[in-house]
Amino acid sequence: MAEQMAIPQIFDSHLKSLRRARAAKRMTKTGLSFLLERCLDDCAERILDVNRHFENVILVGEFDLRADLSARLPADKQPKNFTFIHRSTGLTDIVPDKADLILSFLTLHSEDDVPGEMRLMAQMLKKDGLFIASIFGGDTLTELRQSLYKTDDEMLGGTSPHIFPMITHSQAAPLIARAGLNLPVVDMDRFNVNYAKFETLLSDLRDSGETNILKNRSDKVLTQSYYARLKENYAELFGNNEKLKASFEILWLTGWAPDESQQKPLKPGSGKMHLGDALTAAKDL
Repeated sequence: MAEQMAIPQIFDSHLKSLRRARAAKRMTKTGLSFLLERCLDDCAERILDVNRHFENVILVGEFDLRADLSARLPADKQPKNFTFIHRSTGLTDIVPDKADLILSFLTLHSEDDVPGEMRLMAQMLKKDGLFIASIFGGDTLTELRQSLYKTDDEMLGGTSPHIFPMITHSQAAPLIARAGLNLPVVDMDRFNVNYAKFETLLSDLRDSGETNILKNRSDKVLTQSYYARLKENYAELFGNNEKLKASFEILWLTGWAPDESQQKPLKPGSGKMHLGDALTAAKDL
């Protein structure tokens, strides 16, 4: 039997835990980051759109957001059992076929093995259970990325890793299928934020635990002169009327655990009418 390929180590797991713990501590003082608030609002709407009451719900992630999500749901949509599992917990130890809804907010994009993590979560679902996850998409922070590259070239003589490659819209649907889920759907929430200060952008990233956690990040200490030049480059490239544009893209991944009751696509060639006949019939309507 061929040996299983090793999972590439993209992230510094210890640093990731420290940064997310710092973010959790900051949130107790300043409240949730606006990115998590946006995800909670969006997820609540998605749950309300499903004509079903989810009794057993599991939230997998960095932050225990159960109370925040429950506050956005009416009484008839409150789960009977709502469990939080921290990301660092070994999901392989969780008994499968337990939940009828699995949730994940803005954590999967920073896992070394995204398909593997999604597969483990899918295995925790009952038949016809629902999986909903949000991740940062490929166009997130494109302005900061370009400003960092320009500053690296000027100050360091070459680029170094700062922001990790993110999953694109076209890559997301196959991930849902690889996890063993049916009826995959990927939605995109793309929006811009205009910052008055560069420091506020960095503060928002710290609030979310989304600063540099790459394993192969540079070990050079970035000086005050580097940050000063980074701010200048950002303002020159993406400033407008004393505001700094920052792009965010949140992808929503949805899939259902397989069940015989689910609608199945027709087999190729099973159509009852030729395309030309259908178009002709449509013109006659």
